[in-house]
Amino acid sequence: MKKLFALLLAGLMLVGCSSNTTTTTPTETTEPEATEETTTTEETTGSLKLGVGSVTSISSADATEDKDGKVQFNTTYASVVLDGDVVVAAYFDVAQNTGNFGTDGTVTTLPETTPTKKEKGTDYGMKSVSDLGLEVDEQMNNLAAYMVGKTVEEVLATPTEKRDDAHPAVPAGEDLKTTVSINIADYLAAFEVAAKNAVEVEGVASVGTASVTSLSGSDATEDKDGQVQANTTYALVGLTEDGTIAYVYWDVAQNAGKFGTDGAVTAAEAAPTKKEKGDDYGMRSSSEIGKELFEQVEALEEYSTGKTVADVLATPTEKKDDHHTAVPTDEDLKTSVTISIGDYLAALEKAAANATPIE
Repeated sequence: MKKLFALLLAGLMLVGCSSNTTTTTPTETTEPEATEETTTTEETTGSLKLGVGSVTSISSADATEDKDGKVQFNTTYASVVLDGDVVVAAYFDVAQNTGNFGTDGTVTTLPETTPTKKEKGTDYGMKSVSDLGLEVDEQMNNLAAYMVGKTVEEVLATPTEKRDDAHPAVPAGEDLKTTVSINIADYLAAFEVAAKNAVEVEGVASVGTASVTSLSGSDATEDKDGQVQANTTYALVGLTEDGTIAYVYWDVAQNAGKFGTDGAVTAAEAAPTKKEKGDDYGMRSSSEIGKELFEQVEALEEYSTGKTVADVLATPTEKKDDHHTAVPTDEDLKTSVTISIGDYLAALEKAAANATPIE
């Protein structure tokens, strides 16, 4: 028997909206939102399962004489702790980032920092426009709390209604609509992926989730479209009582939007995560150790399990080139991992700092 206690994590992030929008999955637009890893005291009758997953939506707008073009990425990720099929903890956050470009196809703006909606805190700014007077983090927390004690099937059957084109799935049930007024389509979709990814883990005392995002861009030329790309690396970590890693899972939501020399968007479609791509990611043929990306990430997870977070963060690395700035040099790791692990370690560090105790 286990009891799970909650340590609510707050945060928020400003939702942008764009004109001439191209959308690949349900997108949060003009209204801010909220989530959090929420647990309550809950009797458990079986072993606990941990899972994490994400969905990404992309919106875009052509550049005009009056306004830069944009590509906006919303990667919504969720983690869950399950007792059998019953939710005992849930966590949500959104990595929302935008790159801009001009009518000549040159990149004009890339953010220097990329906090998530939760990490933005009160700067997200939803409370002043919310019908409920609640910030996005508060609403995310309320959504997570609502899920606790329900089965996965019950959560996915949460009743919703269309408020407008930008909010096609707002809670309609009396037990939720008074505390959550944001569009929850992407949250439910990410939750479903996390539940499907959940695996049994023994000896976990606390669980944490977090992400880091890096953005890059290139100008359009006569021979090649310009591009804005977002890489959101997220981690789920389960820690034992003595602080060693009982379980860790990483994945990367890598997405790009493209535009021509006239500032018109040419492509903006969300892609599967790197792990979801599997062999289609295409690293095996170019890898010096003949391993696909997901295999290398799994090797990093195996290497990290049983170590403390501090030990993993101290993993020695070296810069191989400008695109590989933190390649492992540890003798136990370099034969199975040749990718740059800087963002993986950064996401782990933040996830461990966010860890919620389980008793």
